[in-house]
Formats: sequence, structure tokens, C-alpha cells
Amino acid sequence: MGYIEKRGKSSWRISAKTTTASGATVYVPMTIHMDPALPESVQRRDAQRELDLLEKRLNQSAQTAWTLRDWSEEWITKLLRPDCSPVTISNYRYLLDSRILPALGDYRLDELTPAILTDWLIRLRADPRRTTRKPETQLQRARRESEERALAPRAKLQKPLSAKTALNYYGCLSTLLAAAVRMGYLEHNPMDRVQRPRKKRTHRAALTEEDAVRLIRLLDTLPEDRRCFRLAVLLALLCGLRLGEVVALRYSDISWTAGTIDISRAVKYTSATGTFTADPKTDSAVRQITLPPAMLDILRENQNQDAADEIDMSAEDELAGRRLRYHRSGHIIHNRFGQPVNKDTPSKWFRAFAEENGFPSITFHDLRHAHASILVAHNVDIAAVAARMGHSDATVTLSTYTHPFAAHDQAAARILDQLIRPTPPAQDPPEDQPAAIAPADPAGAAAPAADPSTAAS
Repeated sequence: MGYIEKRGKSSWRISAKTTTASGATVYVPMTIHMDPALPESVQRRDAQRELDLLEKRLNQSAQTAWTLRDWSEEWITKLLRPDCSPVTISNYRYLLDSRILPALGDYRLDELTPAILTDWLIRLRADPRRTTRKPETQLQRARRESEERALAPRAKLQKPLSAKTALNYYGCLSTLLAAAVRMGYLEHNPMDRVQRPRKKRTHRAALTEEDAVRLIRLLDTLPEDRRCFRLAVLLALLCGLRLGEVVALRYSDISWTAGTIDISRAVKYTSATGTFTADPKTDSAVRQITLPPAMLDILRENQNQDAADEIDMSAEDELAGRRLRYHRSGHIIHNRFGQPVNKDTPSKWFRAFAEENGFPSITFHDLRHAHASILVAHNVDIAAVAARMGHSDATVTLSTYTHPFAAHDQAAARILDQLIRPTPPAQDPPEDQPAAIAPADPAGAAAPAADPSTAAS
């Protein structure tokens, strides 16, 4: 805050407080002259107005002197961290640190023009993809064959970024600068005049209803030590759950009498925090859904088997004189010692299972897509489907999570075919051929003729 000093009959000195780019606090003086005929109270009021204007100009100058790097830290610390999940912050941090700040971080906010940002976006889209894969020389052991198959092909890493990835960077920078506009640090968002990357809609492999039935039959043949993986797949396919929601489920979330299950937690991961349990992805993802009766039976059988496994393993440990290995955590999906599994374990297991059984393009998340598509195909109310999926807007369910089945496309073609080849009208029988005789009444009596006066209108 500045101060005002009277220097003469009509002369005033005002000093405005501001902060330099290096963080030092300085006072900027300014001398103003008033009309000598004005009373001192009026002169002081006008001097205060000039001081306010000077401080405003200095603050705007200091704010626009911030670099994009400085503002990004301010944005994350003061605007994102109080309301966003650690996963969201981690995703934004990766986008900033990987390709935005190395190229644009030293620019002042007021220096970022549409031309500079367009050039950055062009270079970004030509940038080859990156990987966190460690070279073989840094590994403690050689990769297994299954681990090698799970890695992205090296040829794919040489390709430029996809339009979807470029759109993520575009959205991050646009959101960052829009926040600066809202805070008064910029007059307008220069990203508004940068052409938005156009994402091509790719064909996503869809699990048909027939495929889903075959998948369930294959799951029934799994050995006993894979029953938790079977449960994870069924919960995603029959209940439409996300992977993190599946791993976080506990038996205490099930209402055995009502046949419902509460979805109120999700397992998440960031490189900074590791694995943690938090609220689901959105507010609408906190939901209660009805379980298929067969799914409820499977869950009850699995819970009973968990109790039997604990008894058997504990008896073995006591007989061998070692500490007990089985400790039930209450999680539905767990390892052989009753403890929760890593968030990505069911997904990695399903990837190998799908490849071995003729579903090479189906991922664990595609099971959730199949859940929505099958329900919509059977004319289930879209609002009910969106509620099961945890979507606040049914248009997201229709546009993203439902896929047309070939059988329905063929049925549509048959309906339209009748426009070209309509059903021919019935032909009168030839004169030498008697008309068809109506079948006799089973009781042997002829049906009475209808009375025209009692016919329904």
C-alpha cells in the first residue's frame, strides 16, 4: 500500500508500493500539482485517486511480467490443488513439464501471441512419441516374453504425436491461459485464435452380445486360483464399473437383501503419491446399482470361498509353525493372501487372457463400453444406463460408450429394403378353385354371426 505526502500549497507526492520481478519491494514516487483554488480536502481526495490509478498500473505491469512458468506454478498451487484430485494435477503437471514449459516457459504472459502458439503447436505435432521404457542395460533382470509383448512397438514410438494427444496439450495450455484472463493477468486468451487440432474418430473394437456370452463361458473354465480375476471381468461387464472402482470394492459395499452395490471409492495412482484410494472420478460416479441375481450369487460364493481359504491356509501355517500369511482385507478383488491387488493387475491379466482366447483388440475398459451398448441395444432407458455408468449427462453415454451392433444394422437394412420391394398384395383364388374353408370350431359348433348392432366402434 502506498502513501501520500503534501509538498506545498498545491503540490503532492504519491508513492505506490510494488514488487519487482526479482521479488523485491520498492516504492515508485510521483509528484502531482493541483489547482491552488481547491480546498485541501479535495486535493487530498484527488491525490488518493491518482495513487490508486498508479498502483493499478504497476500491478498490471508486474502481473504481465510473469513468465508462463511462474504462472503455471501459481495456477496449480492456488487454483487447482484445492479442488482437483491428485490424478488431475499429475496429468496437468506432466503435460506442462514435458512439452509446454520447455518450449514456452520463459515467455511473459503478454508475449504469447497466436502466431507463437501456432508455431509451437505445429512443432508439437511433429514431435516423436516418448517412452518411459528403461533400456535393457538398466534392468535388474531381462524382460519376460509377455512383458515384451505388452510394450509399445518401437516403430510406433517413431511416429509423431496423435491428434488426440496434441489436443490434450492444446486444452491444457488453453485452460492455463483462460485462468490468467479470469484473474486479470491477461486481457484475452491468445489460444482462442489458435486452430484447435482436429481429432479423427477412430473405430473402436466393440464386444458384441455374442462375444460377451462366449467370454463369460470362457471365464467359467478358469482354475480356482483365477476366480478373483473372473470376478473383476464380470463386475466390469455386468455392472459397467471402471477399473479403479472394481479394485476398490469391498464386500461391505454389497446389500445382500436389496441386491445392490455401492460405488463410493476408487483406487488411483500417481507417480508422486503412489497408489491411494479416493472418491470416484466425478460426483455422479458415486452411485448405487442393482446387481444381476446371478452376479449376486457369484459374489456370495466367492465370499464363502475366501473364508474357507483363510481357514485352510491358517491351518497349514499353524501346522508348519510359521506366521499366518492370509489376512482378509475385505476387498472383493484380492491376491491369494487376501490383500488388495495393484490397480493395473486385473487389466494386465485380462489383456493376456483376451489375446489367448480370440479377443486381441479388447481391453478391460472395453468391457464397460460393452455393458452400455448391450443395455441400449435392448431398449433400456438411456437415463438408467447413464446412472449405472456414473454419467451425469446421458449424451456422454450415447456418444462415447455405446456402439452399434451388426445385427441391428442388418435389421435396419431389411426395413429399408421393403421400400424397394414392397410385399405383393394377396391374389384372389381362380374361379375353378374353391375358397379356403375356415377351420371348424373345436366343439363342433359353427361360430355365430356377429350382430352388426353390437359391433365395437
